[in-house]
Amino acid sequence: MSYGQIHFALWMIMIAYWVVKMRGNKQTIERQYRGRRLPVFILILVLVSVFNRTPGWPHQRIMPNNDIVQILGVVACGAGVALAIWARTILSTNWSGVPTIKEGHELITAGPYRYVRHPIYTGILLGLFGTLVLGGGRTGDLIIFALSVISLHFKSRVEEGFMLKTFPQTYPEYRRRTKAIIPFVW
Repeated sequence: MSYGQIHFALWMIMIAYWVVKMRGNKQTIERQYRGRRLPVFILILVLVSVFNRTPGWPHQRIMPNNDIVQILGVVACGAGVALAIWARTILSTNWSGVPTIKEGHELITAGPYRYVRHPIYTGILLGLFGTLVLGGGRTGDLIIFALSVISLHFKSRVEEGFMLKTFPQTYPEYRRRTKAIIPFVW
């Protein structure tokens, strides 16, 4: 099995897990308007399409194409997918694809939530970083990765607002002691 096939299989495992776990979530009380992030998503899709069709600079590699780099990419992607799945498992029926307040919503601080407030985003970004490394750190991929970081940052801000509204007594303390995306850093 090639590195690319392993990489593809990792993302397919995560997608399959998400699809299976979508059922049985708690009832939604309040939700962010779904179309709010749509422009960024469309921009990323357009850039991917343009970069794939444009010769030259979007394909400029900044990393060598050797087994060590490929293995590092697969490991980072695998670690990211595993973290996202672990976090999704711990979040259980409180999960939603868009920032949401659920009926009987619980503040989850166990598992990976002990280390970061948004471990699913951490996992996705680590997985995307692994994908970036596997692709050799192409210039176009770096731009797409940066847009993904920005998009998830803004999504996390909306979630933070919902959590502060839902848990005004406990969330501020959790927020003070736990970083958002990168343990001990950010």
